[in-house]
Amino acid sequence: MTMSNTAATTRLPGSHLALGCALVVMLAGFSGPAKGQDQTPDFSQWKCERCPEYYGWNGTLDFGLGWVSDDSLRFGNYRGLEESGAYGALDGDAKYRDANGRYMVVRARDLGLDSRQLDIRGGRQGYYEVRLGWHEIPTYRGYGAQTPFLGQGSDRLTLPADWVPARNSSAMTTLADSLQPAPLGLQRKSLDLGLTLRFASQWNWDIDAQHQEKTGTRPSGGMGIFFNDATLLPAPVDYTTDQVDMGLNWGNQQAHVRLGFLGSWFDNGLRSLTWDNPFTSTEQTSVFQAALEPDNEFQQFSLTGAWSITPDIHLSGFAASGRSKQDEAFLPYSINPDFSDLPLPRTSLDGKVDVGVVNAGGKFYTRLNSRLSFTARARYDQRDNKTPVDTYTPVTSDFILTGPRENRPYSFERRTYSADLQFRAHRTLRLAAGGKRYELERTLQSVDESDETTWWGEAKWTPQPRAQLRLKYEDAERDVTNYQATDYGFLSDYPLMRKYNQADRSRSRFLAEAYLTPMDGLGVSLNLIQARDDYTESAVGLQESELDTYTLSVDYALADKLTLYGFLSHDRITSSLLGVNTSPTNAWNGWTRDRITTAGLGLTAILNERASLGLDLVSAQSDGVIRITTNQAEPPFPSLKTDLFNARVHFDFEVNEQWSYLLAAEYEDYSSSDWAIDGLGVAGVDPLLTFGMVSPEYSIWHLRAQARYRFR
Repeated sequence: MTMSNTAATTRLPGSHLALGCALVVMLAGFSGPAKGQDQTPDFSQWKCERCPEYYGWNGTLDFGLGWVSDDSLRFGNYRGLEESGAYGALDGDAKYRDANGRYMVVRARDLGLDSRQLDIRGGRQGYYEVRLGWHEIPTYRGYGAQTPFLGQGSDRLTLPADWVPARNSSAMTTLADSLQPAPLGLQRKSLDLGLTLRFASQWNWDIDAQHQEKTGTRPSGGMGIFFNDATLLPAPVDYTTDQVDMGLNWGNQQAHVRLGFLGSWFDNGLRSLTWDNPFTSTEQTSVFQAALEPDNEFQQFSLTGAWSITPDIHLSGFAASGRSKQDEAFLPYSINPDFSDLPLPRTSLDGKVDVGVVNAGGKFYTRLNSRLSFTARARYDQRDNKTPVDTYTPVTSDFILTGPRENRPYSFERRTYSADLQFRAHRTLRLAAGGKRYELERTLQSVDESDETTWWGEAKWTPQPRAQLRLKYEDAERDVTNYQATDYGFLSDYPLMRKYNQADRSRSRFLAEAYLTPMDGLGVSLNLIQARDDYTESAVGLQESELDTYTLSVDYALADKLTLYGFLSHDRITSSLLGVNTSPTNAWNGWTRDRITTAGLGLTAILNERASLGLDLVSAQSDGVIRITTNQAEPPFPSLKTDLFNARVHFDFEVNEQWSYLLAAEYEDYSSSDWAIDGLGVAGVDPLLTFGMVSPEYSIWHLRAQARYRFR
């Protein structure tokens, strides 16, 4: 909520506005009537633009039924409409206000679904505000997923009593009869609470807290006895996260200061996952165990400030310091009895990471003259990982003892500087140019230091009020110190390989935007983005990538009766990389290309004083190509394809001042293909036991009919 810094206007809004109306009346009467006119002024046409039109409650309540034609996890993702059939469609908005500035706002959406939302805020203008919210969001993954494991959702997965293990998944004779659906999905529920108190004309305190619960199952991978045996598992999710964000604020017309605190506490209700080994094994390796996400917490204090030194000079800054901790007790290296005497170097990680951010100088802005302005920014942040370093002896797959290795507490320091000039060359032409410097120092990584310098220039031309053209070009160079292949103690990077985020890189980016209004009510915009990345120093790894984006959008408003819109967008993303297997003679080249085309068309029409109609059409197609070339010609992988068409229409009719009805229909057609999963089933790759997922495909109708009641 935005509040004025003047106590009189915030504490007594109703009285203040009434006083303003009274002054207008008094001033009008003070001038006296003209000769021959009535002594009593006519107030019938006068209207206070800022005075509330009502006191008390007012709002709308929408209630009715919705219907979905078919089951589909993909269609129901985030919407809560995964099952066919009818559901209760309940929404509403309500507002309350009185003459003393007390108010309340209630907003409800989809209360009959698993995607329900409820937000309430209220208080007294200029004194306090209380906030309450409840949100639920369902997410679904793994369309068509199946598994032979029993106990889904728990931390112990078992196989059926008649299970016959085998060396390969295709030889598991009881697999087909043991399969059952594996509903991979999460339900997130959040309770939000907030309070703002204004206890002086320039001071206020605010706090927002959230309690979030996330439950369900997610896909997880489990190793077998050998490195080429693996099982996909429905891992349980039982997360609880509590967050608090509070701050003490002071401000006037020239300056603002905030002292803040941010805290987050994560708790996993399950410590580990244990599962039966579906492959042929010994007694010692018939059961596996893996740790789940550990409990952790984070706290941070911050100080934010802004100061308008003069009307043309502004300064702002931000500083924060925090710590992240993780001290969950270690599990043993293995539940294999052969390694029961293998000691851990400590009972827990005792992980501590200090983070800090300082906008040294923050943002400095000054207007040098009527045409020229200058802005400078600086930022420093660091991650200091203080986790103790110890020597560990992992047991891979509860079967293979690997060599000792140390944990690697990664840290960094990052400094960013930027400056730009804005110049008004002409009333129709504005120019801008600037630079940015990015410096990064890492520990325990392939590159100790890297820096990136970016230069950019921009021109904005407005030849007339109905037309504007904007052009911007950026050029960036990233340089790194000597690249050293990282040795993790048991696996080492190939000496010539370069990680793309730590490699030398040249980047260029061009942006063009045009806005046209050829006639009243008609707006046209054109956008073009081209970006190129070259990794010329990378002998092995990502070599180059390109992005091309084109967008056309049109909006047309015919009086107040009809509004039309349309858009067309096309994205093309390509990349190429070079890899090796064991030696340069076994090199291979990879090339990828993704194309996404999206188009939309819609209209809103007011048919008469009581009826309105809306229509929205959206179509999106994407295809991805992956090609690999080795010393022997390899056939290309099949294309990855997605096609989506969505049509929505809604009709609103007002029966009288209190009642309306709302009708809505939606049709969505979706198809996709993914060679990595389609047609393979749970045993399509011999050494693996997978979920046998399939690419989603559906055609669904979604209908909704509601009555709307207005109250006041």
